[in-house]
Amino acid sequence: MKTEQQGKVILPILFLGYIAIYIDKLVIGVIAVPLAEQLHLSIDEKSYIFSAFFIGYSIMQIPFGYLNDKLGSKFVLIISLSIITVASIVFGSASTLIALVAARFFAGIGHAGYPTSSARTVTDTYPMEKRTWAQSILISTSGIASIIGPLLIPIIIAQFGWRGAVFCIAFIFVLALILVIWKLPNTHKEKQKTAQKNDTPATPFLKVLTNPVVILLFIAMCSINIALYTVANWMPTYFVDERGVSLVTSSIIVAIAGLGSLLGSFGTAFIVGRYFQHREKRVIFVLAVISAVAAILVYRTENIAGATFWLFLSYLCSVMIFSTMFTLPLKRLHESIVGTGVGIINTGATLGGVFAPMLVANLVGKFGTYESVFTAIAVVSIITAVFVGLMPNMKKDKLGA
Repeated sequence: MKTEQQGKVILPILFLGYIAIYIDKLVIGVIAVPLAEQLHLSIDEKSYIFSAFFIGYSIMQIPFGYLNDKLGSKFVLIISLSIITVASIVFGSASTLIALVAARFFAGIGHAGYPTSSARTVTDTYPMEKRTWAQSILISTSGIASIIGPLLIPIIIAQFGWRGAVFCIAFIFVLALILVIWKLPNTHKEKQKTAQKNDTPATPFLKVLTNPVVILLFIAMCSINIALYTVANWMPTYFVDERGVSLVTSSIIVAIAGLGSLLGSFGTAFIVGRYFQHREKRVIFVLAVISAVAAILVYRTENIAGATFWLFLSYLCSVMIFSTMFTLPLKRLHESIVGTGVGIINTGATLGGVFAPMLVANLVGKFGTYESVFTAIAVVSIITAVFVGLMPNMKKDKLGA
């Protein structure tokens, strides 16, 4: 009963933090436009700001995951949100490239702690049959942020400038931080007492790193994120350059596809979480096939409305795959190593974002069209399903159980 009451408090708090996290990720490109104009930054200099974030994000995934298992998710959430808040304030106050790059680097470090600690909190709070639902609700914030962020931030920029927009986002982080400190229960102490009573030995890091579930999900997350980042970042360019549509029309098409992120997350929560418990591998396989076929049809369909529909369907299925996979460590790994395992797996997801632009640039440069790009989206979708399908069965893969 106590856990159920905690869940009613915990999920809204984590939800608010996730909203801030995804808005910060998604609107930095919008903020960078007036920022670059005011500070006279070149395209290369803007890329340093973007890259700094992902470097910080990548290098701290595993350390934060490890700290979650050792010190508890509440502690890591406080550290994570504190770092992001300070980094956001510094970024909003900065006037030099070095300060901007440093601020986004530390923002990336802060961001790295949030997904792992949220996953750890969900594991500590919810029974196994509700973890898919809870985690999918949190992931749905990416879809919500992709709608409200691009709509609200330009309005704030018009009224208060890009610095005002950054400070508004920082305010949401401050609010989330206060709620975490004030309302979030510390479940780590309770888990420690239980572990001491049971005399459960700590699992060595190398054993977590070599766990088959962790390895397979690392690769699968990297694969599906190549598809997701390719759709999110490169579709405007594709529709403008190769389809000849206007930038406004292209933005609308991508926004419609982005709606698939929201529906996909909720679909995972209410369909997979409720009706397909312990059958996630079959669900991912079916979704991967649909996503792959839809990706090919985006390029093959001459009608723009038809291409938009297939893009929406492909993105919807890809997000459902991602959301379903993100819940698997919470059910397939022992509670004592969830934080570390999720940190390793999230590193694979981050690398997908690093590889996506390289893949697109190389394919378009070599073949001159985006046909190979959509083929690549189809291929990585199937690769994802294959590696998830190779995961050992439930009874054998709970490390430390």
